[in-house]
Amino acid sequence: MIKFSLVFQSLLNRWLSCLLIILTLAFSISLFFTVSRIQETVKSSFQNTVSGVDSVVAARGGNLQILLNSVFLIGEPSSTIKWDTYKDLTDNIKMKWAVPISLGDSHKGYRVIGTNNDYFKEIKYSSGKSIEFLTGNSFDDVFDVVLGSVVASKLNYDIGSSIIITHGLSDAGEVHTFHSEKDDDHAKHEEHDDHADHGDHDDHAKHEEHDDHAGHDHGDLGFKVTGILKPTGTPIDNAVYISLAGVEAMHTGWIGNQKVIDVSIEQIMERELQPKTISAIFISLKNRTQIFQFQRDVLNYKKEAISSVMPGVTLSRLWMLTGNVDKAFKFITFLIIIIALLGMIAMTIAGLNSRRREMAILRSVGASPNNIVSLLLVESIIISLISCIVGYIIMIIIFTLGKDYLQNNYGIFIDGFSIKSYDLQIIIAIVCAALIATIVPSIQVYRNTLRDGLSVKN
Repeated sequence: MIKFSLVFQSLLNRWLSCLLIILTLAFSISLFFTVSRIQETVKSSFQNTVSGVDSVVAARGGNLQILLNSVFLIGEPSSTIKWDTYKDLTDNIKMKWAVPISLGDSHKGYRVIGTNNDYFKEIKYSSGKSIEFLTGNSFDDVFDVVLGSVVASKLNYDIGSSIIITHGLSDAGEVHTFHSEKDDDHAKHEEHDDHADHGDHDDHAKHEEHDDHAGHDHGDLGFKVTGILKPTGTPIDNAVYISLAGVEAMHTGWIGNQKVIDVSIEQIMERELQPKTISAIFISLKNRTQIFQFQRDVLNYKKEAISSVMPGVTLSRLWMLTGNVDKAFKFITFLIIIIALLGMIAMTIAGLNSRRREMAILRSVGASPNNIVSLLLVESIIISLISCIVGYIIMIIIFTLGKDYLQNNYGIFIDGFSIKSYDLQIIIAIVCAALIATIVPSIQVYRNTLRDGLSVKN
């Protein structure tokens, strides 16, 4: 039986080569764990983009199209549904809560979502996390705006900033503008003064007229930022939120996709700003086992054709479409570990000639060829275990130092670093692979010890 003290002395005697093997394996293993953690986090974030939502109701269409449009804000909005349909669904006894959303407008390439304050209270993400405000609060006024974290950081907006909303999803679309009757009266008064002094101050009047128009950019009137959300790592971060009343207000004077009349803010505020149509409804049921009955109720709704989509099921199917990419990443990381193990074999074989005298001395003190092979195998186990531990520590350091960077730039949230059963299985597999990789050098050592005896031939 080989002594462990002898094993450690042997490793210390070759500390430099052992250190290189450990570092090579450790970085390969840390890369594998890092990629695996990111894959798990992305998959979990993807499947839990909306948590607690049992159904998404929208105009009749494909499940994937409805989900991509309403949850991921991808693609053109489908047909709208009537506000009366929303009221009818909220009267359903199976309903726990319902959050309406209205799509179709944008701000500098970011989608605008019309909704109510229940959106920030009820919608969850990543297995039940609530949406939180980084600063400010939700809607208190018709023209209040809440920004996702990415929108606020990329466009350098803060509380009180004014924003312009574009009709449609293209930056080239017509801008929703507002004007105030007070500004109109002020402009007329200044115009009258300009005409009175026109004879002596023509150039000065033109300059003042230019300044007047520059200072009263009607596109900047109306919407003001009142809240900024904390990062979530979901499409929530990439959206601009306004109230449903705000959606109705900015479309006042529009027929279809065409603006036909200018309406002042004062005239807008005198109207009943209740939406006529919405894009979709996020719904949570009192009892989730009633989801299939609720879907039948939706399909049997007589007033208009609507569909009910289960986000969890549809997201799982969508993730399956990208399964090949997931497998490709795992295959690449496995190849990296295999290459590191091959490097371990190469370094071990390269060092065999320098260890032949060591083996001869061990034979002289009574060690059998089997004992010497055992020495090599135990060294392999120790090196692989140390490599796994160091690799895991490197992975923790990477996520600790890069956690904020991943959250802010890629929306990847790493919750914790607890060892999972999957990690233990990988570690055991790596140790076994290291043992198998040592078989070739072990056979060579066994043959050398039998052949050399006490005389080592160069």
